[in-house]
Amino acid sequence: MPIPAPVSPEVRVVSIREAVLLEGVLRGMNLEAPCTVRAVKVSLLSLDDWEYVSADIAQAPMELPLGEYHVVFEGRKMRVNKTIRGWTSEPSPR
Repeated sequence: MPIPAPVSPEVRVVSIREAVLLEGVLRGMNLEAPCTVRAVKVSLLSLDDWEYVSADIAQAPMELPLGEYHVVFEGRKMRVNKTIRGWTSEPSPR
């Protein structure tokens, strides 16, 4: 089995950050509603890979009651809360 060559410290990983809007679904409080998620997508060009590094609710039905929800978008799942001041979020396992 060949031994891989060590990676030179001079090799740089180029990444591109872009703001994106995605369709999502809010579930909680015995309700389900469509929403728009605003996220930052980071693409690692040399690895041909990407990930979302932050996400929040950009638009959701105003009539949803205050409380805990999960939002699902692009195969990701995140815990969010609707508060009197708007939406707050915290990452949760996929």
